[in-house]
Amino acid sequence: MVKGIEEGIFCAKCNVKMKLGVLPKYNYEDGYPLHNVKAYQCPRCNKIFFTEEQAHEMEARTTELKEHEFGFERTVTLSGKSLMVGIPAELVEHLHIKKGQKVKIFPIAKEGFIIKKTY
Repeated sequence: MVKGIEEGIFCAKCNVKMKLGVLPKYNYEDGYPLHNVKAYQCPRCNKIFFTEEQAHEMEARTTELKEHEFGFERTVTLSGKSLMVGIPAELVEHLHIKKGQKVKIFPIAKEGFIIKKTY
């Protein structure tokens, strides 16, 4: 069991006092990585623990990310033997993409891909 915060937070596995630190990157919810997240970490087994306040902060930050999410949903179509995805006019305008311009497609594991303009 975790002891009171006033005494320090102890690892439930090792019973060693955990140290407060900052995680460079943490996925509180899949697809919404948070940067510079405060957390307690066991110096022996590296187990991570969040206080209720830290968890609420991560939830609020994730909600804010979702509210400002920029993306479009499109249907995949077929053209000859290739699958096609249309680029929305709003995105074309925002990124200044021109007909005939070359782009690079980079796979991101099995999650999807990123399309980058080439110059």
